[in-house]
Amino acid sequence: WEQRKLGEGTLKIGDGLHGTPKYSTSGNVLFINGNNLINGKVVITSETKRVTSNEQSKDDKELNQNTILMSINGTIGSLAWYRNENLMLGKSVAYIEVSEFDKKFVYAYLQTTKVKFYFISSLTGTTIKNLGLKAIRETPLLIPNIEEQEKIGEFFQQLDSLIALHQR
Repeated sequence: WEQRKLGEGTLKIGDGLHGTPKYSTSGNVLFINGNNLINGKVVITSETKRVTSNEQSKDDKELNQNTILMSINGTIGSLAWYRNENLMLGKSVAYIEVSEFDKKFVYAYLQTTKVKFYFISSLTGTTIKNLGLKAIRETPLLIPNIEEQEKIGEFFQQLDSLIALHQR
């Protein structure tokens, strides 16, 4: 295993809109924030606002199956898989497009106590805490070879599914 930074194994790390979009009740794009990321899913509620596709940024339109979404404002570190939903991200959601590392491994690693402590020590802001993109890019990881990453990532995904099944 070798010490690497998260940014070394990703194509892009960014966040959502730092402002208020023009909401539209007839819009087909869901405007989400960090509180929409629950137990690995993007959860839509009656309070979730909508916008038109004209409001979406280029980055929102380029989210793909290698993207992990993470809450970076208020509740820090909640994760969700991007599952081809039609979304516009608010400023409290970061996207991590995994490229060199196995995405399931990264997803599991971002939930470890060590990473959570790193995130807490990297927070900025006084009233509302924020996790900056630079801190996310520099998140230290211990990375095995790709075959081992795939096996570990798959194992933890199966374990998460089993836990969810038992909770139901």
